[in-house]
Amino acid sequence: MTSVKVIVVPGATGNQGGSVVETFLKEPGWHVRGITRNPSSVKAQALSARRVEIVQADMDEPKTLELAFKSATAIFAVSDFWGLYGDPANKDKPKPGTPLNVWAAGHEEQQLKNVIDTAAKVPTLERFIVSSLSNATKCSKGKYSHVYHFDSKARAVDYGRGKYPDLWKRTSIFQAGFFLSNYVRNPFTQPQRNPEGVVQFIGQLDPDVKMPMIAPEEDTGPVVKALVKEAAGKNVIAYREWISVRELAQTFTEMTGLNSEVIMLSKTEANLLLPPELKLELDDNFAYFNEFGYEGRDDPTVIHPSDLSSPPDLDSVANYLKKQDWSKVLTA
Repeated sequence: MTSVKVIVVPGATGNQGGSVVETFLKEPGWHVRGITRNPSSVKAQALSARRVEIVQADMDEPKTLELAFKSATAIFAVSDFWGLYGDPANKDKPKPGTPLNVWAAGHEEQQLKNVIDTAAKVPTLERFIVSSLSNATKCSKGKYSHVYHFDSKARAVDYGRGKYPDLWKRTSIFQAGFFLSNYVRNPFTQPQRNPEGVVQFIGQLDPDVKMPMIAPEEDTGPVVKALVKEAAGKNVIAYREWISVRELAQTFTEMTGLNSEVIMLSKTEANLLLPPELKLELDDNFAYFNEFGYEGRDDPTVIHPSDLSSPPDLDSVANYLKKQDWSKVLTA
């Protein structure tokens, strides 16, 4: 009799974790254990009703992770910098003089280290998948050192690789591309309709720089499944299409019938729209993308979904744009 495999998903109610849960619920021979700080939440209860084992644990408390990871065959480790930054309960936690986003980066790094430390103790673990991003400071040779929400994850990966070589023999890295949902729900990147009715994609990205575009709530699970089934040691930049913002806007027009254009802001113009503590971070963020690529294009370890032996079958950017309610987005 074949034993059931267990995949453990911290952040099971979030975008990336939720996608992994959805994928493995459909996978024969797998039991899904979802980790959440609040098992009584509506999302957690909905997952429980669908045969997901819900376990209460907190990435800030390693002891709670030990029970949650017991008997795991695979673990998908994901953190949430922007959730930490945006949580009102955290606004007074930084020490005086420390910006909230710098605090969030350090806190996220420690949370991932807690997960890595705990995963290293699980004897049944066959595959450890870490959601990370490129190290902007390292890839830019120090030119862009304020992309905190990238570097925090990358530093945690470096920590795990150096401290736990045996665990790293069973580890692969999942790098989520640029979220398509940024154009739907993020006030900094949502398109706007001008008085002439033209939909404008406004931001600091060079309109012709190619970007890995992903719908994390749909695409994370299929990519993670492929990584779980393959030999370890992969570092995948995950995306459904590699396109520029100009190409995205053209696809938007084709799908909606609305005229669109791309406007690239100067640093000065962009800074007028940002909270003070985010100016350095987002200036460096988009300048890094424009010059060195989202994934740190000179990193020789990075591979693409098509390089996997069983590439995931992901949907198109066009279909993602087509199914959004743009009337709500454009009036927000």
